[in-house]
Amino acid sequence: MNAGSAKNRFLQLIKPKAPQLSSLSPADGITLMLSFYENERADGCKMGEDGDMLLYQWGCYDWGQGEAFEFNITRQFVDAAGEDEGIRQLSLTFRFTPGESLCKLAEGNRWCHSPDEVAQFRSFIESSAAYTAVAKAEPAEVTLELQVAG
Repeated sequence: MNAGSAKNRFLQLIKPKAPQLSSLSPADGITLMLSFYENERADGCKMGEDGDMLLYQWGCYDWGQGEAFEFNITRQFVDAAGEDEGIRQLSLTFRFTPGESLCKLAEGNRWCHSPDEVAQFRSFIESSAAYTAVAKAEPAEVTLELQVAG
């Protein structure tokens, strides 16, 4: 798979679970992204050099549209050339109205550096307070973006 086509490929994987991105649950989103990472390699991204990783992150943020609780999993691709333009991120973000209990959760993140770490990474995610709070909740918004990070 080419990193530039990762969004389209991931959307194909989502369709059987959720015909519309907005109907995808956070639990299903995590499961699908972990499976995508385990089963499909990105061309030109060296695994042993952090060329293809996952990032799980959560917290309350205000990006200029009001505060929201964000629950996110991102796949980061770094091409072998190592240029800033060669860093792409496929980000699946679930946004929630910032209820008092959600914003009391400390924000945080964790990286997964290789498919060999996925079982441990999945266990961390599924036992996290953020996952427990929103896994089956209905988000206010779901977005999937592929961006150049550099």
